Order: sequence, then C-alpha cells, then structure tokens
Amino acid sequence: MKTMCKTGVVLACCLAVPTLAIANDDWRMTSDVQAQYGSYSKSVLRDNISSVGAIVAADYLDQAGVTVASSSTRVKFKTLPTINQQSWFLSGRYHLFFDALPGVLTLRLDGHAINNNDTTGNTDGVRVIAPQLSFTNFDKTWYVDIGYARSTYKNNLTLNQYTPTVGMGFNEQADWLQVRGYIIDVSNPLRAQNKKSTAAAEVKWSHWFAPGNVLALHQMQVGLLAGERVFAVDGDAAAVYNLADIQRGSATLSLTWKTSDNSHIMLLGGQERYLDNTIGNSYTSRFGYVDASVQW
Repeated sequence: MKTMCKTGVVLACCLAVPTLAIANDDWRMTSDVQAQYGSYSKSVLRDNISSVGAIVAADYLDQAGVTVASSSTRVKFKTLPTINQQSWFLSGRYHLFFDALPGVLTLRLDGHAINNNDTTGNTDGVRVIAPQLSFTNFDKTWYVDIGYARSTYKNNLTLNQYTPTVGMGFNEQADWLQVRGYIIDVSNPLRAQNKKSTAAAEVKWSHWFAPGNVLALHQMQVGLLAGERVFAVDGDAAAVYNLADIQRGSATLSLTWKTSDNSHIMLLGGQERYLDNTIGNSYTSRFGYVDASVQW
C-alpha cells in the first residue's frame, strides 16, 4: 500500500480546500484535499484501493515552513479481509542564505506514521524519518538534493533509502526536468520478497503553458519510473509504499488548471507494475487522483 498519490497504501498530501485566512502578510497558507481510486489488474489477491486526505502548509517569508497531512486508505482484497489504514505526515523546512553560495540551501525533515488493521502486522506500525539537504540556484535553473529515509516496520524490518536528485530548467524556464535515484537497503530480505536491496530511477518532465492555450492548462507533468523499489518512500508525493510487493516501473500524467490566482485543480492518472515474488504473481495498478488547492 502506499500513502498518497498513487497505489499501494497512500498518504494524502495533495488537494486543497478553503481555510481561514491569516491576517499576517508574513505568512503564506496553503490547504489541500485529495482523493484517489485505483484498481488492480491480474492480481491474485488485490481488488481495489481508495483514499481521501487533507494537507495544510504554512510558510513564513522565505525562511521556513511546516506541512501537516493525514489520509485514510482502504484496500479491498478478493478473499482476504479489507485493510483500513490511517496515515500522518509532518514536515519542516528551513532555508539558509550564504554570501558564498549562488543560491538557497534548504534543510528538510519529514516524518511518517502509519497504522492499520493488517492481521499479519507486516504493514502496520510504520514509522519513517526522512532528512533532506537541497540546493537551488537563484535563477532556479538547476537543483540538487540528497535525501535519506529510515523506515521501521513491525516484525523485524528496517530499511535505509538513499535518493540523490538533480533537476534543471530550460526553454526560458517553461520546462523542468528532474531525475532521482532510489537505492534501498533491506535488513530482513525474508520480509521484502527476498530482496537485500533494490535500485530504481525516476524521471519527471514538467511544462508550464502560456496563458490562453486551447485547453486552458497551467501545467503538465509526465513521470516514468524504471528499475525496482520495495517499501519506497516518495518525498515528492509524501508517500510510503508499505506493501512488500516489488514495484517494477510506473508511468504517470498529470494536468493542472488554475481556477484563480490562488487556487488550482490537478488531475493525475497512471499505471504501476508490481510483482508478488512469494506467489509469482505479476500485476498492474491503474489509478486516478484529484487534487484541489487554495493559497492565502
């Protein structure tokens, strides 16, 4: 399961609903609401997944910010009991400016907590701590970060994940390309489809449209994942894939429309491939996701 914008059990961290405006202009508030539905094809065990959630973010000037989120997820199986899951997410960030650096250094720390009614206990009681150090130049034409995530599960399982990332802007900043690596080391291969480690690469291309285009689009993003991931933590989506099945690739497409200067709606669809190595079952997950956001 993933906690948020795809399949697995998902943590909600994407759509927006109105909240009380903050009078102090030094603060910028954003609130989101999100919903997702996905179905499994050729899966022996799984039927469908659904999730709803909310997120609130607060940023103080260009100095610091905090984000809190929660989601509820339901995974329906074909013969096994349904899993109901609750996820929480807390993230803090602090921006550092140095005369010797031509950009902004950002310190970020994420925390995840996931509880559910899985009778085996193998996907329950998940705790994740994920620090990240990133740098963006002042022109916002390139970006680098190094991320780490330590995940602990019940029944003797710990994972260490490393995520080096590079990004670059081009076409007069109308386009952005990001490449991220996922290297995941597993403490107990018996709990992770007999995998001691996995490696994957993710590419995302984002394009911002000029006003007045035919579809009235504000942004489009295409994402591709190649390789293998197990129990991955996705920092962009604030998502934890807390099912043991091996993710073996994915493709996503998102479209965003601005409904006002301070709000947007985003629709995302995609497909992910999985392998349950224990029973030799390869299957896919097709999902749709909607996000609505408002900023003050």
